[in-house]
Amino acid sequence: MEQKERIYLNFARLLPSGYIRHVEKLLVFAGDKADVFYYLGTWMVLSLAVFAGIMAVPWSLYGEVRLKHALFALLGFMLVQLLCYLDVYFKAEDRKERVEDALPDMLQLISADLKAGMTPFQALKASSRKEFGPLKEEIDRATAKSLGTESFSQALNEISLRIKSDVLERSLKLFTTAMKSGGHLAHLLEELGKDIAETRSLKKELVTSTRTYTMFIMFTVIIGMPLLMAISIHFLTILKGLQAKTGTATAGFGLEFLAGEIAISPEFLTRISILLFIITSLLACMLIGVIKEGKATYGFRYSPIVIAGSFAVFYAARHFIGGFLG
Repeated sequence: MEQKERIYLNFARLLPSGYIRHVEKLLVFAGDKADVFYYLGTWMVLSLAVFAGIMAVPWSLYGEVRLKHALFALLGFMLVQLLCYLDVYFKAEDRKERVEDALPDMLQLISADLKAGMTPFQALKASSRKEFGPLKEEIDRATAKSLGTESFSQALNEISLRIKSDVLERSLKLFTTAMKSGGHLAHLLEELGKDIAETRSLKKELVTSTRTYTMFIMFTVIIGMPLLMAISIHFLTILKGLQAKTGTATAGFGLEFLAGEIAISPEFLTRISILLFIITSLLACMLIGVIKEGKATYGFRYSPIVIAGSFAVFYAARHFIGGFLG
């Protein structure tokens, strides 16, 4: 096992140090206790295996490797690395969402305990419920640290170093500041919980109001564009077939459009369509990510489904159109 970890460590060191530190922070935000070098080394080995596998296929079939095969292998390597990053990124985002969903209820509970006569430390410890998920884990960690050498305020502020949430960070700073200044902490936390709950409710309403635009974008990318490309390719196939049969002898009989040579082949248009589906799907998903969460990277979680859907509609449309009109 130690030798295996050493291999992963050596492969992970091939990556830039800045990227390693960034992924290490994301692992903390995701609540993943895995070692960053072991995590990145595992994905690095998988990436190299995909690269070698793609390169081995043309070598075993044709006895040579061309530039396009190397490009496909490099694309496969980069795709696995992207999946590695998105895996930990979405884990961190999901953890943040769970924390922000539980935060208003927890603030209301702390406020009620303070009104009942508890100290801020007792109220925070008593409000640590199992249903709060990751927030309970971080609160338990903070209260345990505050019993040691660290102060209660410092232990609370360190929670924001383990959960990537601006809402939580501002709430903790407000909590510790009000606790030090001796303000009406219970009333402050109660109003803060209400404000966070209302903000999240407004955010959900905004997403609901833009659902029509989202559905239109998805319809265009998954249904409209593949269907039109399938019709275009079938029309081009028929046109080239007619041109091959009639040649240029039909000029002057209303079929002058068959006289010129068609430079674009159906195979070329098919390859362009595949590239177009991938790029358009990624851009559409990024736009949806901006609409829903304000982050373009958030939309990448939908990209595999959208790309697969567009390909499925494209090939189904080609099969249906070819059988119906062919």
